[in-house]
Order: sequence, then structure tokens, then C-alpha cells
Amino acid sequence: MTPTFTEEQKKEIRAKLISSGIELSQTEGLKKMTVALVAKSAGIATGTFYKFFESKESFVVEMIRDFETRAYDQTAACFINGRIELKRFLEVFRGYFRPENNFFLSLRRDDWTWCLTHIKDADYFTSDSAEKRILALIPHIDGIRKDADMRVAANFIKSIYSMYQNRETLFEDVLEKNVDLIFDTMYRYMKEE
Repeated sequence: MTPTFTEEQKKEIRAKLISSGIELSQTEGLKKMTVALVAKSAGIATGTFYKFFESKESFVVEMIRDFETRAYDQTAACFINGRIELKRFLEVFRGYFRPENNFFLSLRRDDWTWCLTHIKDADYFTSDSAEKRILALIPHIDGIRKDADMRVAANFIKSIYSMYQNRETLFEDVLEKNVDLIFDTMYRYMKEE
């Protein structure tokens, strides 16, 4: 007999699955993470997983959305009357580029390749998509110079992900200092004179 879950149980199971997926993406990587591993880690049957997600790919998309929703909500809480100063925005945004706050930073190159080849909404990973997300924020940030090219800012962020994807070729013990310097450079590039 198929178990029936209350709405509260569904919410709890979904949260456990997402949490397990994030943990496994950090320890196993997305490419090696299987539905069976996620289900086992969450303490549910593999068949139950499919009551919540149609595939590993749809599950990963939901993990990404969950991360983005939490990041957006936390950032929005820092806006005052829908506005934020550039320096404050970059301070808040920097917080998302610490490994403990951003599961994307745990992904290796082969995980990114898996995302690009398996996620139906691969548009999410395109330059056009990144530019749209940045352009949606810009009108709410005070202190940005008028001639700043937001593609430059997007490339700064992409360079952080690239560094983490290739961390085994870098001095990992100073990687966070490199990220601090990138954010400092972003600020100096973007700020009004």
C-alpha cells in the first residue's frame, strides 16, 4: 500500500530531501549523487522520492531554486524601502560566496558539466540568464556608476565559481582572500566617482 502523507509531512520530507541533496552534492558531487543515495540519506524509500520529484534532474533544479529563494529572501531583508547602497549590497552578496552558504562552490568541473548537459532549463547557466538576473537588481542598488558594464560584474562572479571548480590547482588556503579581493575590485569598478 502506498503511504499517504499530510501536507506537513510532505513539507518535512521535501526539506529533508533538499538538505540531503545539498550534503551529498558536497561530499559525492552532483554527477555521482544518485536518487537512491538521496533517499537513503533522507531516511525514505527510493520510490517515495519519486512522489516528490520526477527525476534527479528535477530534484537538482529544485535544490537550485531553494538556494536562490533563501538567498533572495535574505538579501531582500537588507533592503530599506526597496533600496540598498552598493557597498552594503556587495557585503551581503559576499556572504553567499562562502562555501558554507553556497552549495555551488562545492561543485567541481564535472558537476557543472553534468548540470549543463542534464538540466532541462540549461538556460539558467547561460550568460543571457546571468545578465537578466543582474539587470533586475541594478535599479534597486544606489551608488552604481552609470557607465558600469554589468557583464563585467557577472564575469567577476563567474570567475569565483571557476576558481572553486578548479580549486585543486590553486592554493586553497587563500582562496577566500582571493574572493575578498574580487569583491573589492567589483566595488571599485562599479561605484560612482
